Amino acid sequence: MLMHKPELSLQLCKVVPWLLWEIWKSRNSMVYAQRIQDPHIVWIMARDEMEEWYQQQEGVTSDTVLGDRRGSSMNLRWCKPAVGKLKCNIHTSWINDFSFFGGAWILRNHLGDVMYHARDAFLPRSNRISAELNCLHWSLASLRDMRYTSCEVWTDCHAAWEAITNPKAWPKYRSQTTKIWQVIRGMREVSFHLSSPKANLLAKRLLAASRGPAWLQDRINRDKSLGA
Repeated sequence: MLMHKPELSLQLCKVVPWLLWEIWKSRNSMVYAQRIQDPHIVWIMARDEMEEWYQQQEGVTSDTVLGDRRGSSMNLRWCKPAVGKLKCNIHTSWINDFSFFGGAWILRNHLGDVMYHARDAFLPRSNRISAELNCLHWSLASLRDMRYTSCEVWTDCHAAWEAITNPKAWPKYRSQTTKIWQVIRGMREVSFHLSSPKANLLAKRLLAASRGPAWLQDRINRDKSLGA
């Protein structure tokens, strides 16, 4: 097998699956859209996707180890923010790089009362990280436009959280993270936090829900009663 040949570098061995995928996508672009991709671009995209995947796996592993040490890596239910603070949960539903994706956010105070919530559809993005960063920018811009100057922002996408809190380690998303920080400069205090999927469930269901306010109010009341 090519991936196990000792004469090849470790990076070249690791990148093989992504390289095959990029070649397949390039082939489809040529057949169905008459677009010819430069081979160097194919290689760079495959390498970047491989490096990004390994970065994400390192983050997941560190979370698991930390969780084992603490007994639990993070809260499995939504918790109220401190008195006087606002908490904004965000969720993005990304399928693939050629489909529209959805985003939702919900802002609550220290009593668990909902101040505002919104959901929307967006143009396709290359991956979930890019989609999540797009949703972060949209939600923060919305809050700024409504004259909110401070809040906690919670996302369940570890890689997006890493990209926004440590942008130098994620240069691929620099243009998006720069736009986010430009919005934050017009606010007073914004902090980013990593949520468990279960604690972020209301934002996810808000995005997927087809029923009306009665369902939403039931779920909000449940979070209020369970939130610490």
